Amino acid sequence: MYQNYITGQTTLSLNLDFSIPANHIASVISEFVDSIPNEVILETTSNTGRPAYHPAMMLKILLFAYSRRVFSGRKIERMLEENLPMMILADNRKISYHTINNFRSSDHANKVIKQCFVYFTSLLEDEGLIRENAVFIDGTKIEADANRYTFVWRKAIEKYHAKLREDVSALYEELINKEVVKAMAEEEAQTSQGLEILAQETEKEVEKLTEKIDREPKAIPGGSKNKAKRRELKKIAHKLRKDFIPRAKKYEEAEEIFAGRNSYSKTDHDATFMHMKEDHMKNGQLKPGYNIQAATTNQYIVDFAPFPNPTDFRTFEPFLDQMKSRGILDKFQNIVADAG
Repeated sequence: MYQNYITGQTTLSLNLDFSIPANHIASVISEFVDSIPNEVILETTSNTGRPAYHPAMMLKILLFAYSRRVFSGRKIERMLEENLPMMILADNRKISYHTINNFRSSDHANKVIKQCFVYFTSLLEDEGLIRENAVFIDGTKIEADANRYTFVWRKAIEKYHAKLREDVSALYEELINKEVVKAMAEEEAQTSQGLEILAQETEKEVEKLTEKIDREPKAIPGGSKNKAKRRELKKIAHKLRKDFIPRAKKYEEAEEIFAGRNSYSKTDHDATFMHMKEDHMKNGQLKPGYNIQAATTNQYIVDFAPFPNPTDFRTFEPFLDQMKSRGILDKFQNIVADAG
């Protein structure tokens, strides 16, 4: 259930001079959002409790705030109290920044905004604002919302993983000589799953030795060989559980996340460390970010896609394939790419 929200409805106004031009960006945004079908804008809501704000209204105030380069929820809330176009779009409602942030972070808002881009592109085409003779493709790097010092480098992971494999090989040979492991290839023992099997087999051998020790006499000249062997195997099992297995899992997970990249951020696995166009410190610092490929025509963006690769060369062809699958390339005769 939503609160009543009808654009342009007859209301009693104390000041009839409160209006904005028809060509104002707020008016354009309002007309555009109103052109989107309700089945796209609306979602199923509860029939009890306080009615929710209409998604069309929330979308309008967000688009207008973003057009004014205002992104903070508190600043958008202040605009609803001080900015005349914003007050008109919100029907003079007072909306808290909590409500604004909750809406734009919801799954429904995410889906609606993606659909809006499709409808906006269709609107440009209907208005004859898209030129079909050429589409221009270029990339720009945008810094991710991730800590700059949470980097993971592929070379470091490969170095440490290679050292772990050497240690595992030595341990594997030791377990073979002690006849703890009999039917496992060394390559299998190099994985975290293989190390888990090694740990299980070692622990089983420790249990067998414990049973033998319990049947031995208390005093054995020269000491019990079973006790000495058990101590060694307990150390090996502890090293496997507390050191080798966690490290192997960590390195395997990192190698899977890299997916051909040289780095990623611990707080944003999709972000890659790369040089940004804006280098305020003038030190060439690498920062976590994305390479955004955008296709434009007549200065309008008709398609875009984020890529984790820092170079345009590795993102151009995948982006073309994406545009082709969406049928966007069929509208244009030529493609001009700027890889600079």
